[in-house]
Amino acid sequence: MSKPADPKPHRTEFDDALKGYYQDHDEVQPNENPDYRSLTAESVGSLILGCLSVLTFISLIFLIFPLLGIVLGVLAIRKILQAAEELSGLGVSTAGVALSLIFAIAGISYQIYAYSFEIPPGYIEIGFAQLAADPKTGRIPQEIIDRTPLVNEQGLRVSEVPVFIEGYMYPTRQMTDIDRFMLVPAIEQGKFGSTTRNPTEMIEVILSGGLKVPYRTGLVRVGGTFYVNEKDTAGETPYLIEADLFR
Repeated sequence: MSKPADPKPHRTEFDDALKGYYQDHDEVQPNENPDYRSLTAESVGSLILGCLSVLTFISLIFLIFPLLGIVLGVLAIRKILQAAEELSGLGVSTAGVALSLIFAIAGISYQIYAYSFEIPPGYIEIGFAQLAADPKTGRIPQEIIDRTPLVNEQGLRVSEVPVFIEGYMYPTRQMTDIDRFMLVPAIEQGKFGSTTRNPTEMIEVILSGGLKVPYRTGLVRVGGTFYVNEKDTAGETPYLIEADLFR
């Protein structure tokens, strides 16, 4: 009589089956995400520096951020292109370079603009509206008299603090090496002299220190010592600026 078969599998067969399962699992696991590529540190750094480049609007000292952002971004792009199957971050590094360039150009432009319009330390701003003579009496405004309390040997009133004013250069035949010109409040007055009816709507500007400038059609800004001639000289402006600053 034959011995009945053992209904339970041998322990060794079960262990062999488990070994085969884990072996197959370990072989497949590394290939679960074959499209994975690591993000380069240079790409992340470029994007961060690109965002920080907005600080160039505060000061040009922070121009170092966009410069480094561009350098890191370019390095990242080159690195990714050389190992495209292993590395990612092309879009991130491109965005970092773009932000760095945009903020660098915009920041520099803003700083130049702000410098042009900024009142220099030690100067006080005046405007042509303050210089206009009284329409009834034709006299120089008392405010301007108060601003020029000193009187020099020529009898001209002199400002204690340098002034800063903006206007347009009166057209002249000389286009370069200009060291003396008339400043007017509007360009239309520069085109048509007859429209300047009141001499107090013009300021004679004499550039000091050997400063010479080319003619400009746009808005200019000058600063320097302000003189007022109270004598009634027909057809002549009573205002003079000995300018040491021209923008």
